[in-house]
Amino acid sequence: MKKYKKLIVLPLIAILLFGCKSEEMLPSVILSLKPDNVTGRSGQNISSTLNITSPNGVDKIVMYKTVNLVKDQQFGDVKVTPTLVNGNNYVYNFNYKLSPDEVEKLVGFNFHVVDKKGEFAEKDLTVNTVMSGWQTIFTRKWKLISRMWTSISPAVEDKKDCENDDVYTWKQDGTYNISFGSSACTYDGFNVYDTWTLSDDEKTFTMTYHSVFDPSKITTDVYTVKLISSEKFIIWTTMDLSIFGLSDKEVFESTYEAIP
Repeated sequence: MKKYKKLIVLPLIAILLFGCKSEEMLPSVILSLKPDNVTGRSGQNISSTLNITSPNGVDKIVMYKTVNLVKDQQFGDVKVTPTLVNGNNYVYNFNYKLSPDEVEKLVGFNFHVVDKKGEFAEKDLTVNTVMSGWQTIFTRKWKLISRMWTSISPAVEDKKDCENDDVYTWKQDGTYNISFGSSACTYDGFNVYDTWTLSDDEKTFTMTYHSVFDPSKITTDVYTVKLISSEKFIIWTTMDLSIFGLSDKEVFESTYEAIP
């Protein structure tokens, strides 16, 4: 009878020992990163959420960046603080503005989370940056090759001969200028050109300028984007010409061509 008791007790001990050992092997810091792979356009913001489960709390999160698998020394090792959600759960919301310098490069961010007992876990975020319309515009100089009045039939060319050698430069910092050629128009130089913006969805292009004689007289021109490519930039807008007996929504489509 004693022999049978030993045969029953030994497996039970083994099961208990194995169960305890399995619990000890579970990681004390558990991470999830959503999303862990992001593609976006230069100049725009991306985000990802790091969720942390840690019974021993969180001592620190150290983040570093890589470009083409090489650590970015300028970015360095950055310490960030998560937010306690409840109990053992924490969250860190990561935000990053995609750089024009990182187009077509493999960019990564490593999150190294350490609990208060020195245990740690890591997660990697992969970021792919593609050239945006914003970057396409500011990396080129542009020449106006056409301004078609399209709301009348047939459509007619509205660009003046004195505009043939004008060059538009929309800069990365949001400012812009127009270089007037030798055949300047009558009112060239009467305005100071201030700012330009392109909406995140790349559908709306806006320019502001003010009168050189009266800085308080600011004009904002809003255009709808038809095309942005490495060679052409096409936008259109409506104008109120009812004072001339026309409609208040006359449509003009401007086409710019990239120049060296």
